[in-house]
Amino acid sequence: MKYSLTLLILVLFVLNLHSQGQQDSLIRQEEQKVAEDPTQFLTRLELFNEYQHFENGIDLNITTLRSVVKLGERFTSRIDIPFVYNSKNTNDYKQFGLSDISFRLLGYKIYQSRREALTLSIEVSLNTAQSPLLGSGKNSVLLMGSYTRFLIPKRMLFAGTLQQANSFSGDAARNDLSFSKLQLVLLYFLSKKSWVVISPEYFMDYTKGQQALNIESRLAYAPLPKFNVWAKAGAGLYGDFITRYQWTAEIGVRRFF
Repeated sequence: MKYSLTLLILVLFVLNLHSQGQQDSLIRQEEQKVAEDPTQFLTRLELFNEYQHFENGIDLNITTLRSVVKLGERFTSRIDIPFVYNSKNTNDYKQFGLSDISFRLLGYKIYQSRREALTLSIEVSLNTAQSPLLGSGKNSVLLMGSYTRFLIPKRMLFAGTLQQANSFSGDAARNDLSFSKLQLVLLYFLSKKSWVVISPEYFMDYTKGQQALNIESRLAYAPLPKFNVWAKAGAGLYGDFITRYQWTAEIGVRRFF
C-alpha cells in the first residue's frame, strides 16, 4: 500500500512539473529575489541538500526536490520529495531512501498590497518513508499562516509564519505529532543579484512539552534572471525537541518558469 501511494505521489509530481510549462513565464527579476518570502507564489523548481548534525552523534543528509506552481493570482500548490541518509548504524532498517513526501493542497493569498501580504495554506505530510530511520512514521496535516512586509522598499523585507502540525494516522508504535512552529524571516538585498536571509525558528511540542530554537542564515545569488543558488548555515540554540540540531549546512539551486 505504501509503495502504491508513493507511486501515485510521484505521478502527481510529474503532472505538477508539466503544469509549470503552462504557467505565465513573465516573472520580473524583482519578484525572483523574494522567493524566500513565504507569501510569494512563484512557479519554480528547486533542488537542495541539507546536512544536519545532532548532539547524540547522529547525522542526517537530506536531498529534496521541490516543485512549486502558481495557480492564477491567489493560489499555489507544492510538492516536496525528500531522500534521506541517516548515519545511525543498524542491521534492522535501511539507512538511505525515500523519506516522507509532503505536498501543499492549497495556498491562498488573502491580501496583498505593494508593501505587505497575508496568506493561508494547508499541507499534508505522508508516511512514505522506506524505513523508520528516514521519516516520522505518521501522516500529518499542517496549517500555516504567513505575513510579509517590506520594511524598506526593494531593500529589506520582514516575514513571519505560524504553523500547526498534527498527525492523524500512521505507525501505531510511533509517537503522535502535535507541535507549533513560529518562524521569522529578515531578508536584506545586498545588490540586484544577491541577498542575505536571517531566520530564527521556534518549536513548541504539545505531546511531551518539549521546545526547540534554531537560527539559520542564507546567502543567495542570482547569476541569471531565472536562476538562483544559495548556501545556508544554522545552529541549534536550545531545547530538546527532535527538530533541534547542533548545526546544519545547506546548498541549493532554484529555476523559475
